[in-house]
Amino acid sequence: MFTKIVARCIAVGTLVALGAINSAAAEDAPAVTKLNGKAAIAGTYGEQNNQDGEYGALFLGSLTAPISHKFGFQADTVLGTRDGNEIAGIGGHLFWRDPAKGLIGITGSYLNVDSNNARPDLSVTRFGGEGELYAGPVTIALTAGHQNGSNVRDGFYGSATSYWYPKDDLRLSLGAANDPVLNTSALAGLEYQPRTALPSGMTFFADATAGEDNYSTAQIGIRFYFGDDKSLKLRNRADDPIANLPGDSMSSAIAASGSRTLTPEEECNARGNDWFWGKGQCNRRRHH
Repeated sequence: MFTKIVARCIAVGTLVALGAINSAAAEDAPAVTKLNGKAAIAGTYGEQNNQDGEYGALFLGSLTAPISHKFGFQADTVLGTRDGNEIAGIGGHLFWRDPAKGLIGITGSYLNVDSNNARPDLSVTRFGGEGELYAGPVTIALTAGHQNGSNVRDGFYGSATSYWYPKDDLRLSLGAANDPVLNTSALAGLEYQPRTALPSGMTFFADATAGEDNYSTAQIGIRFYFGDDKSLKLRNRADDPIANLPGDSMSSAIAASGSRTLTPEEECNARGNDWFWGKGQCNRRRHH
């Protein structure tokens, strides 16, 4: 019940914030300046319920394109591994945006965690909405929607994140998220684009999450933006939306893998096709 209340409050907050965006006088700037993209490589660490820490590596990519003067589309993907488990996901944003005021859009994503027969596989499908409000050096980003899972609890999810640009090439973030597995969790991060001899569009980033049941994650990596040379702040407001959708749903899936003890039948089925559950016990198939 608490999860549903928080998620619905976030959804109402999204509508209120987006209502503050005055669309009466359209600016000349387009929703997306031109076709652009980004790609990131990150190392990850996570732990839960005093279990041994799990390490991993991720590739996160996005491609953003203008559809019309005020509408754009972004496609996201995530590929990687964590503690030997394969991770793969896709997502998409369809959005209206005024780079001087804000963004509103609809989103959808799918994420799968292949547990390599150690546990049942996990998957999360999400559909929802997103909004961003631009106010000087601050961006307020809100999401809300519903998720359906395989071995992951169904229900409402939502997040509220504040991004602050003390400099146009430095972004600091702080926020909170809610989903059916983690309930409420805290989010923090930073991204920096140095103006040096490094390639244009290369940034360094770090993110962390902390939630219930001693759940915590951290990741650090390098991101490359493809497109015109511009500040990080302008990239986030005139090129690609910040969020990587399947990446955002990963915390819910990973937390589900350690949130409960498997039943004997689930442990048996997780061993693979050579095993089956029957007559109250785990049996191995005979091969002729």
